[in-house]
Amino acid sequence: MKLKQLLREVSEMLNFRRDVKVRVKPLKGKVASISHRSRTIYLNKKCLQVLTEEKIKFVLAHELLHLKHGKFHTLRFEKELIGLFGRDLTPLINRKMSRKTPEGGNF
Repeated sequence: MKLKQLLREVSEMLNFRRDVKVRVKPLKGKVASISHRSRTIYLNKKCLQVLTEEKIKFVLAHELLHLKHGKFHTLRFEKELIGLFGRDLTPLINRKMSRKTPEGGNF
């Protein structure tokens, strides 16, 4: 799976034109996080082991929407995210991550 390609696809889906980097690293208790300053998405390395490409795209879209809408999950944020995927995949992702990570996983 090519993470940079998935990020490009999600950026196109969102019509997001700013440069964003993606890095994989171990994250305790998180599926992913984003640095607004460096515009870097940090993806928990365990995502690559347990999530499908669609779910990884959902995580990337979630983080990109934080750059677009700010750090809070507003109604606009939620509508745009669910509109892209047809449903909220967060519970499925957290369940998958919690099976593999003792500390669980949350965005």
